[in-house]
This record gives sequence, C-alpha cells and structure tokens, in this order.
Amino acid sequence: MAPSDDVPIAIVQEADSAERVVVLRIRVPGRTAFVIIGAARTGGAAGLVPNGARQELWGGRLPPGSTRQRPREATLALARVTAIVGSEVFFEPHVKPREPSDDWDAEVDHETEVENDGATRAGRTRCLRVHGGRVVVTDAEMPRDARPFVGMLANDADRAALEERGMTLARALADDSVEIHRADLHRMLDKARLRIERRRTAVRDDLSKISQADGIAAQAQWLVGEAARAPRGATKLIVTDWSSGEAVTMEVPLDPSKSARVQVEAMFKRAKRLKLGGKIAEERLAQADAQGQALAIAVESVRTATSLAEMDAAAREAKKRAPRDVMLTNGAPGAGVTAGATKGAKAGGRRVPFRAFVARSGRTVLVGKGAADNDALTLKIAKPHDLWLHAKDRTGAHVIVQLDKGQTCPAEDLVDAAHLAAHFSDARDEKAVDVQYTPRRYLRKPKGSAPGAVVVDREKVLPLRFDVALLRALLEREAL
Repeated sequence: MAPSDDVPIAIVQEADSAERVVVLRIRVPGRTAFVIIGAARTGGAAGLVPNGARQELWGGRLPPGSTRQRPREATLALARVTAIVGSEVFFEPHVKPREPSDDWDAEVDHETEVENDGATRAGRTRCLRVHGGRVVVTDAEMPRDARPFVGMLANDADRAALEERGMTLARALADDSVEIHRADLHRMLDKARLRIERRRTAVRDDLSKISQADGIAAQAQWLVGEAARAPRGATKLIVTDWSSGEAVTMEVPLDPSKSARVQVEAMFKRAKRLKLGGKIAEERLAQADAQGQALAIAVESVRTATSLAEMDAAAREAKKRAPRDVMLTNGAPGAGVTAGATKGAKAGGRRVPFRAFVARSGRTVLVGKGAADNDALTLKIAKPHDLWLHAKDRTGAHVIVQLDKGQTCPAEDLVDAAHLAAHFSDARDEKAVDVQYTPRRYLRKPKGSAPGAVVVDREKVLPLRFDVALLRALLEREAL
C-alpha cells in the first residue's frame, strides 16, 4: 500500500523517541499533526496529540525522566507514515540514494537502500508497536484493509477518535512519570535516612565513651599526689578515693617504662579531650536528629504530592537540610540541586576540581582542591558574575559563590564563603583573617604565572573573625 505520486503523503519532520514513547511531528498537505505511540501502565496505544499538549502535560517533548534515543530519531526522520491501526504506527523509512558511481550495475538499485538500515528496501513497510512495556520498531506487513493515515486526518470523526486515544495515552504517561519519580525519590530518601541513622548510631557510641571522662578526671585528681611519690618503674598506684564520702581503694595500673606523673597528666588530658569531644558529639547528634526529622517531612511530602513540581520542591528542601546524605541524580527530575552544586563541571562522573558546600541560605559555594584546581575552578567553571574569594596574602583555595547575572551576594552567603576561604588556607588556625573578594570578571591570569596565581584588578576586603560553630556546620554540609 505504498503511496503513489498522486496521493498526499505524511512526512515525519521530527521525531522524539524514548524507550516507552515516541512522538512524530508529521507534515501533510495543509497541516501538521503529532502522532504518539507509547507504553503506559494501563497499556499500549497510538493516536494524536494537539500541538502544545506535551508541554502542558509533561513540561517538555517527552515525559520527565525519559532518555532520548537519538539513533532511532535519526532513523525515523523523513519517513512516510502510512497508517495507524490500533496501537501500531506503520511507516516507510526514508531512502538515502548512493553517491553517483562509474559502476552502472551498482547504480541500478541505488534507490532501494535506506540510511542506517542496509537490509531495508524502498516500499518495505515497518511498524512502531508496543512490546514488553516499550516501543519497538519491527518489520511488518500493513493490513490490507488499513485506511490511509492522510485520509483519517481529513475525516473529522476519525481524527477526533485518534486525538481522544492520543490524549488518554499522554495523560497516562504523565501519571506514570509522577509515580516513577515518586518511587525514585522514596528510594533516594530511604538511602539518605539510612546514612543519617548510621551516623546517629556512631555518635551515640562516641557519647557512651565520652561519659567516661568524668570518671577519668575523678580518678586522676586522687592520683596526683601519689604519682609524685611513686618510684621510677612503678607498675601501679594505690590511693583512697573519698569523692563518694566513703573510703574507696583504687588501684590503677601503670606502664613501668614511663613516669607515673606523666601518665597521670595524660589521664587529665584525655578527660579534657573527651569532654570537648562530647560537646561536639552532642551538636552532631542534634544535627542528625534534625536532619532525620527533615527527611521524614520530605518523605511524607513526596508521598502526598500530586505533581512533579511538588515532589522536586520536597527533594530540594531535603537536600538543603541534609546535603551530604540526599543524592539527587543528574538528568532526573529534581536534579537541579545536584546540578547546581556541580555547575560547569563535566558530566559522566569525572573528577571535578572543587568541593561543594551548602551555605545557610541553601546556595552552593565551591572550593578549589589545589593550585591547578583553583585555576580550573576560577578560569573555566566560574562565570564572570560569580563572586570570587581568597584569604588575602595567604596560600589557600579559591572560593566561588555562584550567582545569577546582576545579583549581589547576600551578606550571609558572603560570611559563609569567607569562612571557607579562611579555613582552606594556611590561616586556618588564626582567630582573625582578612578575606579578599571580587566578581570573577575582575581577575586575570598572567602568562607564565604559577598554578593558582591570579591578579585581582578590583577587590574588597572582609575582616573575618572565625565562628567555630558556623564553620563546623558548613563543613558538615559538604555536598560534593
């Protein structure tokens, strides 16, 4: 049923293809039509969709989360659609003639070959059909009683029936995308929950050890005097502990190779370290508890969401609260957080020249990993309008605050980024550090200069006093 020269034809101007759905933009005399064939959870179907329906339902040409199949799209381009029968779309692939040749025999059947498919011949019909939950392309013979596609478009009743089927399929694919994305986010959030729970368990173990600090300190104060009198090579100290109001004999083993006084002093130091660590551990536990609660809220929000936008908002909020644990995947709906954290980096899991931290506002701050990485971050990844920071007159990392064009860096983000610039420099142990900052466009790299060296044409200086708690919270929010 190949079209003849006097029968109108339907040419595929453009194809959008994924594993579960294919949409063809088809030009027929006097109009453009969009044919859809797809595999939804409710079943496979084929039909028509109005122009603009995909953007409204899917937010793009294909359902969210789809991976485009470029080779198939190229194969379908310029094909002739001949019929839609049930849930199948029949077409004749486009023929690509050979280049002229001096060999006449080779020229005889040059019109029978098809681009990217040497086994396919002109006039041979192929079919897009649903099989095993995906759309496949197969050789097929079109039914003899199949009505021409162009004729169905011209008939109001046929066209309306095709549009009804197509829109039903498009809505089902949109619903499927929501549920698929919901399941993906639930898996991701569950992994984040397990990470946080493991961290909480580890911190609780630390706290149980830290609880020994008071006992160590109580022992040590009764041992000081006895240690001063202990002979060299003593193997133990025996003292009476009156801290409970009653006499309790204590026997503490010693290392005979060390003096008793040095070992008792070490007990005091250990108790001090444990107490200091206890405060930090309690802060980490409180933070982990808060992150766990934020994840629980995100899980509930994802469960009750009715749209991709609502789910993505919940995922972004979870990423903001627990950036080290929530791993949004590049390329999937909602991946904007991760993509923002690695803005300008190469895809494919390759090494990136920076670490990423999340400021209190949720903005991403990038920190160079080394001298050569500083050059890559500042000169290749950062945009001219991004803010650059560095510990003034110090060796250290370049820090980039990603900003929109024309945007001014908020004071809170400036302070957070300055803390990172000071910490990742040789001034990290000082209480006060000057941090220089300027838009990236005011930096230049002298020819032949050392890795990481730049010239700042304009700068401002922020006198920074370290806030240990703020810095610790920033380091906990490392996103990459």
